[in-house]
Amino acid sequence: MIKNLYEDDLGYMVGTFYSDILGYDIEVRYDKELSQKYVEKNIYYFNNLEQEFLVSICDALRRYYENYEKLYPDLCEDLPTDILNDFEENPTSILRYVKIGVYRFHKCSKEDEEIPVINLGGDCEWAGDAGITIAAKNSQLLYVGRWDNFNIWNSGTNRIFNYAMP
Repeated sequence: MIKNLYEDDLGYMVGTFYSDILGYDIEVRYDKELSQKYVEKNIYYFNNLEQEFLVSICDALRRYYENYEKLYPDLCEDLPTDILNDFEENPTSILRYVKIGVYRFHKCSKEDEEIPVINLGGDCEWAGDAGITIAAKNSQLLYVGRWDNFNIWNSGTNRIFNYAMP
């Protein structure tokens, strides 16, 4: 499942996997003390998200886009005008405007390895250098917003501009 796996200069395991949801390869990066089995179990979870949970992620992405557009209208002038055109009929259409670069995993306890997690970081069409982070634990969305070095196990959800919650 993970291709081209190697240990980088910082001691993290790095490889790539194909995202069935997004339709392209994503880098995976994890602490070498974590088992590859744990990471691959979470990749499988992500690639097979329940539609309802995927739509909740897309709803949060829409909130992020709409708020960014309100806060920075001058920065949004050159954005594609069709970002939300198909959203009502197909909420996952917003994913075309998101480019996830990495799926990160931090150290956790052996008990926590049973809890599915998502910790994605990358770019989105509307936020420029601010990027995007999507984080969830046990099918509960914790954070969607500008890029953040979010640690599922140590980070609270009280972050400014968190669009995970309606």
